[in-house]
Amino acid sequence: MIRIGLPAPAFLRLRLRAQLAASRAARQFQAWRQNAQTAGGSLHALLLRLRTTDRAQSEALTLTPRLQAEFSERYDDLIDLLCWASKDGVHEGRDARYAQLRDWFMRHYEPVRPKLLPLLEAVPEEDCTPAAPGERTPRDAFESLYLPSDICLVINSDTVISRIMRTRAAMNRLQVS
Repeated sequence: MIRIGLPAPAFLRLRLRAQLAASRAARQFQAWRQNAQTAGGSLHALLLRLRTTDRAQSEALTLTPRLQAEFSERYDDLIDLLCWASKDGVHEGRDARYAQLRDWFMRHYEPVRPKLLPLLEAVPEEDCTPAAPGERTPRDAFESLYLPSDICLVINSDTVISRIMRTRAAMNRLQVS
């Protein structure tokens, strides 16, 4: 039987729409997976970077001017240490100082992070790549400066200068605001 000018039956229209929606969702998921892999991690790592946790939001409320000033001071110490270590080389005293600063940042960065992220120019290819196999994956440029366990991994990175410049600009914006 030939139906000319009559609409297609409802079942066929629904099936076609379901197929289109399923293929669109599959393409979107594949694109997210591809972006996660090129950003230097798994889909889980990408979701962790994108998600702002309730804990981080509540801790952002506890960011005091004192903590902000101390963070700025420690950040300057870290950048000075990285610059001197790259110029003069690493020795035992600088390695120990990096370990102290690293421990401090590991404990105190999370409350400051929500204020800094909007001010930070993100380059995921540079920021979210582990410094070495087995190292934790940083979430942003600040973490990429203190997260590696060895100072040599930081100063021998190809992108350390770019990350320092972008974090310095974010710190300047934070102090102005």
